[in-house]
Amino acid sequence: MAHEFSKTFRKSHNKPLILAAGNHDSLGQINQLITRPTNFYQKIGDNGFYFIYVLNTDIVYHSHLNHSSTDAAFTFLNENLYLSNNDKNVFIVSHQAVYSTGDFGSIKYFTEKMEEFMSKNTNKRIRAVFSGHDHVFNAFRRLDTLYFVNGAGGGPLDNVKSQGARSWSGEELKGPMPENGDREMGYQYHLNSYRKYTRTEVGIMAGKIEYTVRDLDTGKVLNVYEQITE
Repeated sequence: MAHEFSKTFRKSHNKPLILAAGNHDSLGQINQLITRPTNFYQKIGDNGFYFIYVLNTDIVYHSHLNHSSTDAAFTFLNENLYLSNNDKNVFIVSHQAVYSTGDFGSIKYFTEKMEEFMSKNTNKRIRAVFSGHDHVFNAFRRLDTLYFVNGAGGGPLDNVKSQGARSWSGEELKGPMPENGDREMGYQYHLNSYRKYTRTEVGIMAGKIEYTVRDLDTGKVLNVYEQITE
């Protein structure tokens, strides 16, 4: 993990860095180093960030989603979204992915909660949701909000085998795919997946946001996602 962090910091030491924590990060000291765990809303310029952690961090397998902490997280979001009323852009940073082509995939209870929340708040300028947990990069787009799984921060990359729609060919998946169960929710919104270590750079400009995804080892641009904001 130190190797991946050194590569990231080398290119962004003078820019804000947001960590979408995985369970290992949440258990250890890294999350305490990068963000303030008790400050669940942070403002950077005209941009508001909400942080939610809803998976048990001692048992992180698919069947152990903590429903009570999921409910608490969305109660927090509903009660505190007003904090960003004056923000031009709002971002949510989550542990559990909303949609994912990785080994863990989606969890029905959490995904349905997020979809309900987002559908109610289409006027709140929620631009993107950044997640950790799975060890791949994914990009999805629903209701003009982008959903990213930001790649493994140091763990081994997911070796996704043939599981219905989640059948990887080489290092990349492209475009919409059929759903094949609760772990493959939202596949109609799928844009790209990469089995690589990545970082996502967010460029906020007049009238648009560009999300540039780079290979962490080579610095090569894998994709750029553009979002019109005006």
